Amino acid sequence: MLIGHLAGLQLTELWSLRDDAFPHLDWDASDPPCPVMLDTRWGELRLDAPGPAVREALRRMRTGPVSLRNVVADFPQSGVAEPDPALSPEAAELLAVLRRIQHVVVRTLAVGSVPLLSVVPLSPQAGFAPRPLPRNLPARLSRFTVLRYAQGTLRLESPLSHHRAELLCPEASVLLARLCGTSRDAAGAAPPEEWDLPALPDDVVDTALSYLTAAGLAILAETGHDGGPGTPPRFGEDHDPALLTWSPDDLLLHSRSRLGRHDGDVGATFEHAARLPAEPVVKATHGARTIPLPRPELDGLGRNGPTFSAVMERGPSLPVGAGELTRDQIASLLYQAARIRSLVAPGHAAPDGYLHSERPYSSLGDTYALELYLLFPPERKNVWPTPGAYHYDPAAHALEKIDEVPEALAELAVIAQAEGQLADPPELLITITARFRRASGKFSGIAYASVLKDVGALQQTLSLVATALGLGSCALAIGDADAAARALGLDWRTESSVGEFLIGAPAPAAAGAGPNTV
Repeated sequence: MLIGHLAGLQLTELWSLRDDAFPHLDWDASDPPCPVMLDTRWGELRLDAPGPAVREALRRMRTGPVSLRNVVADFPQSGVAEPDPALSPEAAELLAVLRRIQHVVVRTLAVGSVPLLSVVPLSPQAGFAPRPLPRNLPARLSRFTVLRYAQGTLRLESPLSHHRAELLCPEASVLLARLCGTSRDAAGAAPPEEWDLPALPDDVVDTALSYLTAAGLAILAETGHDGGPGTPPRFGEDHDPALLTWSPDDLLLHSRSRLGRHDGDVGATFEHAARLPAEPVVKATHGARTIPLPRPELDGLGRNGPTFSAVMERGPSLPVGAGELTRDQIASLLYQAARIRSLVAPGHAAPDGYLHSERPYSSLGDTYALELYLLFPPERKNVWPTPGAYHYDPAAHALEKIDEVPEALAELAVIAQAEGQLADPPELLITITARFRRASGKFSGIAYASVLKDVGALQQTLSLVATALGLGSCALAIGDADAAARALGLDWRTESSVGEFLIGAPAPAAAGAGPNTV
């Protein structure tokens, strides 16, 4: 058993149901007992003919963390995974039910009357079976585990885990000092005295660490690598081929923007509608000088331009030629790739003012959170427009001159030139930004992931149109969000660069052949 009394403090393991799990209990005296239906966020569970002890335990667990020894006297406080013949029938039945519904059961450790930490299941695949840990093996937090504040507690979360841990009192933070990869034996169990941290009894620490390890938030060193003198501890995740190429940031973004490994809301929830006005479908202009762009005749483009198959087979390139980008080419590129074709009224459940639009490239949920800024370095060959930064207005099909910061604009050009492996500064750098509230105002859980997918859709559309126009093009893999914010005068928290795209003048052979030939 992991439970004990030290210095008058009793460690108690408590059980409760997730807040969104509700048992429908029928307390009549029917024989056999009626089934119990358990509503959960992942569907309904049916418990056939549960006994009185199970019914009473579920009733108490619905109200909050409870000791199940108050329901069944011989209930094993830490729970067990295998049946124990010595248990009473009531305890055995209760354990069997808890194992079946463990994906909605919250486990809490308390010292005296103070809750220390809780382990909360996040998916139907959550399985939790804490075990005593060997004291001679070092333990540490997984490199994928993150600590953050949410809803009044500190939370430990990992994309590798189907659980989260909630630290419920300041003393619980002491546990983190024990998870630095050192041995947990008697000599190394306590943090250094100069840290001035409150002490926790060893049994409390051991049980808490067994919880965090069972939840997949902390890991143990491999057996045989105990971190002795001259032998650094070896942790399996550091050598796992499936994990070596994942950064913690990428894996967390992936797992939290898909279903299956978290319990957050996902999809078009408009969760901020009551607190913030809807982000407009088109970014407001600043009253600066605008340059109307010519609108190409699409019917003519279809008759005289290359076939779609020819465009796909040719593929993008960034030629370095003697030609110049013309106003008509730039206008045609933006018109065919990014203009607003029409505005659409708010759909079902959308707040007032959240209009949608229809454009040439696809956008998840028609949020269209992306903005295009055209950056023309002073060193370019073309003479239109004057050097500087311009915002593209997709509704008016016009360029708006903005008050850029020349030094930061030059920095962006240098980065783009290096990333595109160009001998000269780019003719045209299109910086793609996102107004995040257009996506986060609609989506929960997938807002940023939807932005990145939209960037890919827009870049592909720009590439196809540029190829059809005989222009060079290249999507860049890396950009500097801070430099873009400085150059364009943006608050990166509300609008930030999320992609870059280069446009080059036609190669000499194509420059005189017309804009729609290959």
